[in-house]
Amino acid sequence: MFLMDTILWIFPALLALWYWSDTSKAREIAITHGKRACKDMNLQFLDGTVVRYKTRPKRGPDGQMCLSRDFSFEFTPDGIRRYPGHIRLLGVRLQMMDIQYPDEAGAQDNNVILSASYKKEGVAQSGTVIPFPGQKK
Repeated sequence: MFLMDTILWIFPALLALWYWSDTSKAREIAITHGKRACKDMNLQFLDGTVVRYKTRPKRGPDGQMCLSRDFSFEFTPDGIRRYPGHIRLLGVRLQMMDIQYPDEAGAQDNNVILSASYKKEGVAQSGTVIPFPGQKK
């Protein structure tokens, strides 16, 4: 009886520890992607962090179940106004990034959306970038 009680307490504790560790790793990956995208677009990544707002199970590129996590972050082009960005990771891979980038006059927001899918080997199979107006294709 004591052994079963111990197992019933250890298993959920190990599961919670794995989830916390895996989520922390995914958060660091999302921060890296957000910082890199902001740097490439000459934007400032604000607060140095992302916020996870959705987690759900989903099938990965190889058919295995993994966790899909959605993160949000904020950036600024001028140091005054904040704009939202969103990142979706499937496992530890970037699946989608959405940056609501303002136009030069600041009158209208333009979305830059990157979505990617992967082959089984991990090589990009297809990627779609939807540019904001004025960007060369």
